[in-house]
Amino acid sequence: MTSVTMDIDLDQLASMDAEGLLRFAYDTYGERAAIGTSLQKTGVVLIDIAHRAGLPVRVFFVDTLLNNPETYDLLAEVQDRYSLTVERFTPADEDIESLKRSVGQYPHFLARPVCCRARKWQPLQKALATLDVWIAGLRSDQSERRSTEAQKASWVQDERGRRILKLNPMLGWPGEDVESYTREHDLPYNKLYDYESPYGERYTVIGCACCHIPVRPELGQRAGKFPWERSAKECGLHEQGGGI
Repeated sequence: MTSVTMDIDLDQLASMDAEGLLRFAYDTYGERAAIGTSLQKTGVVLIDIAHRAGLPVRVFFVDTLLNNPETYDLLAEVQDRYSLTVERFTPADEDIESLKRSVGQYPHFLARPVCCRARKWQPLQKALATLDVWIAGLRSDQSERRSTEAQKASWVQDERGRRILKLNPMLGWPGEDVESYTREHDLPYNKLYDYESPYGERYTVIGCACCHIPVRPELGQRAGKFPWERSAKECGLHEQGGGI
């Protein structure tokens, strides 16, 4: 397989459609390329596109160990449907214990960026250590920051400073197209998206159970993520374009 230090034309990659980018990643880097997904609908669409193209692309999931039961149900459903093993990368026990000793048992409320670093960023580094290409499900319409900063193909660095090619094959897909594809192909999805409270609240973003709540749709797509914050609400996984 080709080394990640090879000359890469990022503009050429950015001109490819989702299947083309996935095929490039697999044909060029093989098992050193993987789809990283939090099991949002976009991630499942990516997996389905790769499957239909006959590409045995690796898939990994950063498991914070704080997900809803419905998320783990979806993980099992995706593995069964596509006959694959999604690689799970979890936080180290000693990192979580250190976090709680320094902040307390509710670090997500008191020091949320530090909690995200221990539960999301550090496990991601374990995944990136095995990769030359990280394929993600960022879309421009998911946040203002993504619309201005996220790129379809770019270089990022892991904690050791090693260059990794990051691809966002569905960057230009609007949410409506993701929903249409999901319905057309009857894809599995997180059943929390079907929930509606008696007050009209629904999930627009699903992640750690303690940090994501259903909200009224008019509040915006990211209002239910870290609802006590008024910042850009970045989890730290994606330095350019934020994280959902």
